[in-house]
Amino acid sequence: MRVVKWVAGILGGLILLALLTVLTVTVFVDANRYRGQIESRVTRLTGQPFKISGDLRISWWPWLALATGPSQFGKPGAPGEQPIVQWQSARVGARLVPLLKGQLLIDTVRLEGANVYLVRHADGTTNWDPVLAAFRNKPAAPPPEEQPVPPGEEGPPGPEVSGFQLRKGSLTYVDESGKTKSTVSVGNWDLDIGEWRAGSTFPVETQFLISVGNNVRAENVKISTRLHFSDDANDIDLFGLDFSGQIHSRQLPAAGLPVEFEVSRMAVRVSPLDISISELSSRIQDLRLTTSVQAGQTGEEKAFYVRGPIDLQVPSVRDAVKLFGLKPSLPADKKTFGALQAKSMLEWQAGALNATGIDVTLDETHLTGELSRTADAKPVWTFALHGDKIQLARYMPLEPKSKEPFELPVRTLRALQAKGEITFEQASMGETQMRGVRMRFEGK
Repeated sequence: MRVVKWVAGILGGLILLALLTVLTVTVFVDANRYRGQIESRVTRLTGQPFKISGDLRISWWPWLALATGPSQFGKPGAPGEQPIVQWQSARVGARLVPLLKGQLLIDTVRLEGANVYLVRHADGTTNWDPVLAAFRNKPAAPPPEEQPVPPGEEGPPGPEVSGFQLRKGSLTYVDESGKTKSTVSVGNWDLDIGEWRAGSTFPVETQFLISVGNNVRAENVKISTRLHFSDDANDIDLFGLDFSGQIHSRQLPAAGLPVEFEVSRMAVRVSPLDISISELSSRIQDLRLTTSVQAGQTGEEKAFYVRGPIDLQVPSVRDAVKLFGLKPSLPADKKTFGALQAKSMLEWQAGALNATGIDVTLDETHLTGELSRTADAKPVWTFALHGDKIQLARYMPLEPKSKEPFELPVRTLRALQAKGEITFEQASMGETQMRGVRMRFEGK
């Protein structure tokens, strides 16, 4: 019994000593003395300047943690540009007992008011290229002296991070590499990343609003997925990606369009750029699109390409054009431009478009064929379509849109750079029946 008391007393004393040590460090040690060392260390690892403007604070409950005030990371690439990241406050902690055992178990990292600024310059370089280069080119750390592990025991596990939280963040992406400068802005950004362990996937959930230029914006955007990064961050895998949001623009109805899509798996290689989506299923109101995508860069010029099959299901084309804010002159017959089913293999490369294996069913007409568009400054469209049958009389009388008579846009059609033909096995106009009908179009 006396031995038990001695052991309990010794353990209690050790715990008290540890608590007093931690309390002494957190209360009497000024963390700002290490500000320069932290800034230098991050700068050496990333090749980008890191500056802590606010005070550093150490806390010990419930984790041994370090908190910072306003800080910024990254060198502005040009006068007037922002650093890559700047934030109002940050907090990161680690469990003390596992740390003493050689295991790094980090608490949830939290950033408040972070602003991310990414830019792709006219020459194709980006402001994040030096960061990636620093990680790829950093010398390998010398292997630690291996201690023999006793039979039946395992070595200390790798580092773990309980999670990452971003609150009230924003992101700006500027692309100056095209003919015109384009900007994408993300606001009201909240991000939650779950527990991360080396070599494992981790959950990601985020919500934000996004604006593309001054024309398109999306609200109530929510995304969830599971992520996996390679050691050099060059290969990224996403599993079970879910997206939902409300799209707004000047052409759309005031209420906007609800958009949802799901991706079973997406694999991304950053350099050379390669993107593979095994299956994507999307829905806009009642419109449904299913596809798989292969994209990336090809050739010495690193031309961007996208290709993949599409399967489009539209319950009513007549309702869809109204849904997208369009107001064309439609046939007076309300049964026309109803359900649409379309399949094709699409390929886009540097402005050139090819659609092969086109298979379209609209109303009572079934069309097959192909279509292409050149990448010239004045692109030329070519097409060859074949249909089984069509009732032309159904599409001739148009809805009365105004008191002015409808005029065919002859000037626009003549200026169109297009040529091709549409053939039908059967066509009818009232009581007139025709076979082997060919309509050829020769644009300017």
